[in-house]
Amino acid sequence: MKNFDLLEKLSFERVAGSKEEYQAMAIIKEEVEKYGVQVEIEPFSIDFAEEVTATFEILTPTNELFEVTGVGMAGSGELEAEFLYIDALDSVSLAQAKDKIVLFNGGITYASYKKIIEAQVAGFITFNGDCYDDLTDVEERYLRPQLQELGKIPGVTMSIRDAERLVRMNPQRVKMSITSRESTRTSHNIVATIPGDSQEIIAFTAHYDSVRHSKGVYDNATGVLAVFDFFTHFVKTKPKRTLKFIWCGAEERGLCGSTAYVKAHQEELSDYRLVINIDMLGAVLGHDVACATATEAMIHYVDFVANELGHGIKISQGVYPSDSTPFADGGVPALTFARGAAPGGPVIHSKKDVVDFLSIDSFNKSVAFIIAFASRIIDAKVMPIPQEISEKMKEELDIYLLRKEK
Repeated sequence: MKNFDLLEKLSFERVAGSKEEYQAMAIIKEEVEKYGVQVEIEPFSIDFAEEVTATFEILTPTNELFEVTGVGMAGSGELEAEFLYIDALDSVSLAQAKDKIVLFNGGITYASYKKIIEAQVAGFITFNGDCYDDLTDVEERYLRPQLQELGKIPGVTMSIRDAERLVRMNPQRVKMSITSRESTRTSHNIVATIPGDSQEIIAFTAHYDSVRHSKGVYDNATGVLAVFDFFTHFVKTKPKRTLKFIWCGAEERGLCGSTAYVKAHQEELSDYRLVINIDMLGAVLGHDVACATATEAMIHYVDFVANELGHGIKISQGVYPSDSTPFADGGVPALTFARGAAPGGPVIHSKKDVVDFLSIDSFNKSVAFIIAFASRIIDAKVMPIPQEISEKMKEELDIYLLRKEK
């Protein structure tokens, strides 16, 4: 890639199921079709919380309002209760949390939400941002389906500065109010195919949506651009194996696009020999990583090619929280490439995720290695990677997808 033109075209907020995400889909489709390749658009539905409004205030010993956003797909209504800050969600603090509105550190994970459900709290408060950032955009968080199954509790999110101020004020009673309307939105997967001499399939994936308040350049317009680069490279040659290029929608809503794709293509999934997923490249300061949800053979193969080509990369075996995961869960060996940013570099899921902190040279270096790696597999006489997922990875998938507790 000579420049970041496509990256800059996609430099706008693209929330799942929104008209902006649809606009991004149209841009990608148009770019691919310039090469005379037919593009398939595969729609799928996602649950969405619309028109979420929320208020939060201290009632005693003083009265003060705080700026908050309501947690979507959670409980709604108005409630008043005692306040409690639980810094570590420890058993001692949770034993005192019943019927209180609690503030806790971190995001809304399965583990943290399960703890407050079991503690029978009345409501909850989370926070986001940076103490050193004067202008924090309060995130619009929501409960993922697995958390909704545990039960729905009203919740709000505020900035970290307000959370700190709230704890310093040591309030006795607080009040929150949340209203929302649950609906269904449509997102889309974009699929381009380059037929090969074999029905065996190698797929490349990347998500093209972003979160609220973020232009999503690093996360993950760079992945979109990388997969497009792979497409323009391989469309010029006749690959031995069939290639699929899949730009997934609604990844930020819980891997919805890749999950929908795997479900829709279940019958042909046995032909998929490897999925290469890209999620964030191009950071000027950082390091390349690869995460394999497969057997250890994948780790050794990536390491071998990296040593052969003199490309520094840290390879590990595990479950990467991106679109590679549903494919691995479907039995397809999966590999995610990324370039982790150095501390202080690009910040995802924020207004700081802009092109300024990325480099075309850094991006091209990573892309060149991935193309070289993929080419060896695509044209190999015999697939060098077993078409299986190790037992260790199956167990990690069960834990990540909340089918089993750690």
